[in-house]
Amino acid sequence: MRKFQDEKNYSPVLVDIWGDYIDWQKRRDGEAGFITNLLKDNGCRRVVDASLGDGCDSIYLLKQGFNVTSNELDSVFAQKALENAAKEGVQLNIKNYDWREFDERFEPESFDAVVLQGNSLTHLFRTADQLQALSAFRKVLRPGGVLLIDERNYEYILANREKILKGDFRYSGKYVYCGKKVKGAPIEIGPKKVVLRIAHEDGRTGYIYVYPFKEGELHSLIHKAGFEDVEQYSDFKKGRDAGADYFQYVARK
Repeated sequence: MRKFQDEKNYSPVLVDIWGDYIDWQKRRDGEAGFITNLLKDNGCRRVVDASLGDGCDSIYLLKQGFNVTSNELDSVFAQKALENAAKEGVQLNIKNYDWREFDERFEPESFDAVVLQGNSLTHLFRTADQLQALSAFRKVLRPGGVLLIDERNYEYILANREKILKGDFRYSGKYVYCGKKVKGAPIEIGPKKVVLRIAHEDGRTGYIYVYPFKEGELHSLIHKAGFEDVEQYSDFKKGRDAGADYFQYVARK
């Protein structure tokens, strides 16, 4: 099966500066217990973190007592996550599965929750692949299980292309990617691809290539994948706020 379109983009430099880009503690402060409260309120214990990255969310959830399976295709990120887990005194259970094959690699109804944070689904560029991944997530959830997925404010980015490319990019830095030492901003904006430059204050720089969901597009795809109950949040507050940095979707099977 075709590899993820962005897999080659995770350079060691990008992975090295990722922790400063996130700022683990500020990410937790920004979400204010949103993830753990959501999981607990829905009786979730068995969680798959579908995009491990440097381990920020998986390690946090393990420390909160959840049974966590982590998934990461990129070997450089997986190694960084293992190093971070060792520092934090926890052990990761890492898989290396394509999202579109989750229903083939995991048993049906294996998990209470699938967590895909950090604007990760936008690394798939084709609608058919996005839908296949969402459908696979649904199949590995038990009845009543929860999918937590997010996207950044692409509607704003697409509508303000010229202004942003001149350097006027609105981003609070309070949610998801909160680090002060690293700045992320679009340097290329098109209807089918956005390129983000992730630049550390010390000069180290990496790039990420993502698909910009149009307004309502991800919400519609989640429904098409078979989820009937879908709630939307804006910067972790219920409802839609066009001024938010990130939008979260909570979908129940």
